[in-house]
Amino acid sequence: VIMEPNRIMPDMELKVEVKDLPGKQVAYIRLNGGYKEIDYLGTWMRLLQFAKEQNIQPLSFSPICLYHDDPKVTEQDKLRTSVCLVLPRVRKPKGEVGVKEIPGGKYAIFRYQGPYENLHAVYDTIYAKWIPEKGYKLGDTPGFEKYLNHPDHTTPENLITEICIPVQ
Repeated sequence: VIMEPNRIMPDMELKVEVKDLPGKQVAYIRLNGGYKEIDYLGTWMRLLQFAKEQNIQPLSFSPICLYHDDPKVTEQDKLRTSVCLVLPRVRKPKGEVGVKEIPGGKYAIFRYQGPYENLHAVYDTIYAKWIPEKGYKLGDTPGFEKYLNHPDHTTPENLITEICIPVQ
């Protein structure tokens, strides 16, 4: 595995708040591979189709992605991502669609506006600068991203991503 150097941007403006989030029930599809190669949109559409077939109205049309591995220490083809759709209830998994709970708890929620290709530097800045400087410890559950607008209808510099990192 080739370790990428940290790309810390000390002047990056990130709006952050720390708050308790409730748990969320999600339908998800697990994908493997490099984050830039994943078909997020196609996977999201399959989740919406699942909700339609189950006659379940999503609580939010903002997709959530759980990233289970650190690309700095995990080979690209072994990276695991869960693309999630928040639902009020899910009866049971079906085919490639699984069901799980995203745990509630204390999260540092960073609001980033800009192109997705800068997210690597955003994460480096959060983990190498913000978390140590504020004295937080990482929680035991995976963090996740919530996408608040759609890249097909939004210029890259206006894309808004919430990055939710579990902290103690």
